[in-house]
Amino acid sequence: MTNQVRALSDVGIAKLAAWIDNPISAAPKELLTDDTFTDVVDGEYPIDLSRRFSTSFELGEYLANQVFVGRVDRFSLLSNHGMWAWISLAFMESLVSKGRGTGIGKPLAKPHYIMQSPRLAYRLVARTAWDLVSLHGTAAKVALGSLRSPWGEMAEQMTSRQEIYAHRSFWPVANSLYAMPDGSIKKGVTSQRQKKDRCDPKSKAGLGGIRRLPFTFKQFERTYNLRQMDSDEIATLLPTEYVKWREGN
Repeated sequence: MTNQVRALSDVGIAKLAAWIDNPISAAPKELLTDDTFTDVVDGEYPIDLSRRFSTSFELGEYLANQVFVGRVDRFSLLSNHGMWAWISLAFMESLVSKGRGTGIGKPLAKPHYIMQSPRLAYRLVARTAWDLVSLHGTAAKVALGSLRSPWGEMAEQMTSRQEIYAHRSFWPVANSLYAMPDGSIKKGVTSQRQKKDRCDPKSKAGLGGIRRLPFTFKQFERTYNLRQMDSDEIATLLPTEYVKWREGN
């Protein structure tokens, strides 16, 4: 079922927000084609509303490679908040809680579907998935490839820091360190190094994980132009705490 991408109006966004707050019925897909609740967008972008995606990376790939193709204005698309709310609603079945428990099939918090504030813009799943795949290609899978949730801890850690969000050298390195051949993430990658671990010289908890890699990059950039280096060159510079991640499989 192919339609043109549209944008939810303010009234449409309010309807979606109300459903997210109380999702006792199916997502209000009828809004998608109702002129009362939607606006046209600049440009024509055909989109297949029947598609389903097992991961946010797959959604990002579809949007980047089949919907917003050619010479598009990245910043214009990013700023069209109503459009991303419309896309979120269109693919809501792919963007709800997965896995086990009472929350399965329920929507996540509103910032994952609707722009709440510029500070939380990175949490808009569809928007960020499209942008990361556009910027980083397959390397974006390390953050968006979770089968358990459309927005896991890896996505949160890798997109909340502006200094690494668009860093073209960071993502291939993170992918080579933390991703398994099947696209899953190595166990312990998102672990935080607790105070007790920092006080124990024998503890390796949290070392070399995704929470520490941005700080390592920041230190290296005082000496090296990392943006001009490939991932293999950067990997050889990493300290010993990253060895277990390079060698793990």
